[in-house]
Amino acid sequence: LGTWARGRMLLRDGLLTRIVVGVTRLVGVAWFGLILYATWRGNENGFVNIAGTWLFIWFWVGFQLVSVVVGDVWRLFNPYLTIADTAAWVRARVNGTEMSATDHGEGDNWPAVAAIFSFLWFELAYHSNDSPRSIGVYLTLYSLAMLGGAATYGRGWIRSADGFGVLFTKLAAMAPLYHDDVDGGLRLRAPLTGLARLAVVAGTVPFILTVLGGTTFDGLTRGSIWLDIAGDRIGWSATLVSTIGLVFIILVVGLAYRLAVMVMAAITGERDLELFDAFGPSLVPIAAAYAVAHYLSLLVLEGQAMFIQISDPFGRGEDWFGTVDYSIDWTAISPSTIAWTQTIAIATGHVLAVVAAHDRAVERYDHGLAVRSQYPMLGVMIAYT
Repeated sequence: LGTWARGRMLLRDGLLTRIVVGVTRLVGVAWFGLILYATWRGNENGFVNIAGTWLFIWFWVGFQLVSVVVGDVWRLFNPYLTIADTAAWVRARVNGTEMSATDHGEGDNWPAVAAIFSFLWFELAYHSNDSPRSIGVYLTLYSLAMLGGAATYGRGWIRSADGFGVLFTKLAAMAPLYHDDVDGGLRLRAPLTGLARLAVVAGTVPFILTVLGGTTFDGLTRGSIWLDIAGDRIGWSATLVSTIGLVFIILVVGLAYRLAVMVMAAITGERDLELFDAFGPSLVPIAAAYAVAHYLSLLVLEGQAMFIQISDPFGRGEDWFGTVDYSIDWTAISPSTIAWTQTIAIATGHVLAVVAAHDRAVERYDHGLAVRSQYPMLGVMIAYT
């Protein structure tokens, strides 16, 4: 995969790309401002306020799917990058210096682990996540953490600490399009090959495992086992139980991968910590598959509410685009289609994960050892399935 990962140039950076990026960044800041305003000043009823539909469906689910299919689109709209870059440009002009480019890369991902866990907790454990005011508090605190970190540590903080941006970048490694930060320009490559070049820094694999654990917990909460555990709890009691469950499932998912790596180390004679990082990118296809399996129906069905709310984003009885009378078509996707999509997505994701792991193995070992080394990974991936 590594030999195909670079691909071929489609479009070099120039005036047109700078204009497109400038427009998308302005759109990203303006839209984020609208959503933040909706959370604080809009209707407190989450059913008519656009904030929840945007955050949990179109942003969280939509950008994951787009990242896998198209590439790292979020970097074109990320308001935190825009604000940080603008602040750095203004500061450089005031001080009469050049903007520093050294703080614009990706470093330690451990802050992103905390960031993405905070969102998973808010989405899956917090008892009042459908309240626009609660969403406003979360987004405000998250934004302060991102922009405060950028002011303290430099613009590279956002690329390393923004949990959403880090996730979308990891998923985009599977996409056929990517921006070459070295030579500049848009390149085309074979799908999946970008995983061979995916940067693995401190915290990268725990980050992926946290996302996998969160999606797994989300699936668990829809079953009868969890209903027996959660019972009729409400409020902070429900939040406490869900928090414990979320942490527990993340640890179980991480432990399964850790055990597979330890067995692999015993087979190959390498250090398990080195293999822990080396084979981490092979988990990305599973994360993508889980996103499709768990959330595609949410996007197709409940995501239709966006067409209604876009005409009245603040829930004040307005009708900007004439769509407030739109009705959600609950037959847009059938239960059988959902079931087949889930089955195919999970099976395909795990097959691609095995391919990616085997590709990494044949780079490190001779053929026989490479095959034997992958039995533990195959076992843990079957367990995940």
